[in-house]
Amino acid sequence: MTLTDLNAESAELSRALADAAGALTASGATADGTVVRPEAVLPPGVLSRLKRLTRPPEPGTGHRVVKGLFAAFGDQGPTATHWKDVDRTRTAALDLAIVLVAALQGAVFGWENQQDGHIVHNILPSPHHEDMQVGGSSTTALTWHTEDAFHPDRADLLLLACVRNPDGIGSGIAAVGDVDLPPRVVTALSRPHVVIHPDDSYQDERAGGRASPGMATLWERDGRPCLRYDPTYTRMLTGDAEFRLAYEELGRRLDRASGVVPLERGDLLIVDNDAAVHGRGSFRARYDGTDRWLKRVLVRAPRSRPVTERQEHGFGQRQIAQGRGAACGAFPEGRTAS
Repeated sequence: MTLTDLNAESAELSRALADAAGALTASGATADGTVVRPEAVLPPGVLSRLKRLTRPPEPGTGHRVVKGLFAAFGDQGPTATHWKDVDRTRTAALDLAIVLVAALQGAVFGWENQQDGHIVHNILPSPHHEDMQVGGSSTTALTWHTEDAFHPDRADLLLLACVRNPDGIGSGIAAVGDVDLPPRVVTALSRPHVVIHPDDSYQDERAGGRASPGMATLWERDGRPCLRYDPTYTRMLTGDAEFRLAYEELGRRLDRASGVVPLERGDLLIVDNDAAVHGRGSFRARYDGTDRWLKRVLVRAPRSRPVTERQEHGFGQRQIAQGRGAACGAFPEGRTAS
């Protein structure tokens, strides 16, 4: 299928999504309060094509981009200067559409202590956050990280939908499968020698004080490398020089293997949260309603992670499922530990 064909298919599916989400919104449904089942609201033909177009990235590739999938939703209003100030009534149909797409891949969830437990997160620059390592930063680059690396039941897939990006600020991606790591580095980083803490977007001052068992940086699934990585919020449990050198080398090699994914209004970026880390370059926010604005949704899929992660407490951070208030268990239906 050519790029022109893909763009045409995305446009057609975008209109179908807009119709379905608009009808749901008119009936009072919201992304937070309604358990959205795509098969109940999308025609079978649309559903099958949408599943194919938005399938998870191929093993080891780290990401997939679907151009223009949400372009039919039109203007969502000015970019707010804080996620709390986003007009969720105005964006209700788009939020539902993103959740419909995410639900094709697994269980959609949010965090009790992040963005007030909303299922759809708004990622936009905010005053006083410019130099922080959170989504609201701008003048500082957002460094490589696994999304919510601190938690044993972090998202398997991360979906980022572009609402506005007039300055063409891309999302950085680095897949561990593209990194040629020496055996000594793999061996060292497979040891549970780090603890990763919740980032500063979590509104829980107690989380950082909890003791935690060590975590491995590298692991495998089906013979392919996976990683769990967030240097900014990482504390090393060892003073071993070999380990520290291996950790630094991983960072350098991720830099060399990385690329920037350009995003335009309506585009969808799907990131395999076990296979790739993501980040963003620095930019200067205007705070005039025209700044970059993404929407983020987290998905758990029925696939395995190391059995040792079951020993972790996730720093007490609780997940919120669709329907608001329902805490997710440690493993969704179908998930096993390897």
